[in-house]
Amino acid sequence: MLSTMRASAKYIWIIILVLFVGGFLLVETSGLLGRAPVTTTTAVAKVNGEDILATSWYQVTQNLEQAQTQQSNQSISLDERQRLQDQAFEQLVTDALLRQEYRRRGITVTDDEILQAARFSPPTQLMQSPELQTDGRFDPAKYQRFLQSPMARQEGLLLQLEQYYRTEIPKQKLFDQIATDVYVSDEQLWRRWQDSHDSAQVSFVSFGPERIPDSEVRVTDDEIRASALQFVRKLSGTTHPSRANEAAFNRAVEEVTAAANRLISSLVTTAPPKNREEEARKAQERSRERFA
Repeated sequence: MLSTMRASAKYIWIIILVLFVGGFLLVETSGLLGRAPVTTTTAVAKVNGEDILATSWYQVTQNLEQAQTQQSNQSISLDERQRLQDQAFEQLVTDALLRQEYRRRGITVTDDEILQAARFSPPTQLMQSPELQTDGRFDPAKYQRFLQSPMARQEGLLLQLEQYYRTEIPKQKLFDQIATDVYVSDEQLWRRWQDSHDSAQVSFVSFGPERIPDSEVRVTDDEIRASALQFVRKLSGTTHPSRANEAAFNRAVEEVTAAANRLISSLVTTAPPKNREEEARKAQERSRERFA
């Protein structure tokens, strides 16, 4: 007698749950509590302008409650029911956000993609099913025979697989797009590693130009010739003369170099050497007097 009652307890709890949910939906949708009746268009929330319908929320909550009851074989407390309602709401919000992102990125799924995925990428739950395993391992041949059997259609497996892949394939495509956007090439990785680990030692000598008298400054012949070359280039408007003008160009450089050497060697001054720091101070004073 007791064993019979224990065996029937699960079904009794399921009946009680169905009656409770049915009564809850009746009260909520009929407006008996003084609130506006819930219809097929009543929204419990909006996600970027997209309605989350109360009927969808009730349905998802009911599915979660049934799964929880069958798993624990116990009735659901008020706290657990509230948790499942929140879980259902978050699931609907997430689904809405994913659908909007799919549309924005143009992500779709074709029937052929679903067919190929169902054939060659079975869900983890099916791979762990003992009926589809051989020697403790998933047997693809058994899975293929099961898909083609009338039992798979009668049990609604094909419909469940289609719904599963219509949800999972867009998620995988979205993940692939996001992962591609953040891809870092080998060249970028190498450059970042160099920036973090490479180092260099630099030696330098610092001196103040104001400490060097003008009389000690010497101009070398190479500096004079480089200056003459720049002058001829500016004057002729070319840096690489043609063969017809090359001789005249080089002759002009030599003549300007010689003239600059004669000029520098013939310059004579009787003024005492100037101090750069002192000259800068005098220039500042003249500027203050001018703009005072």
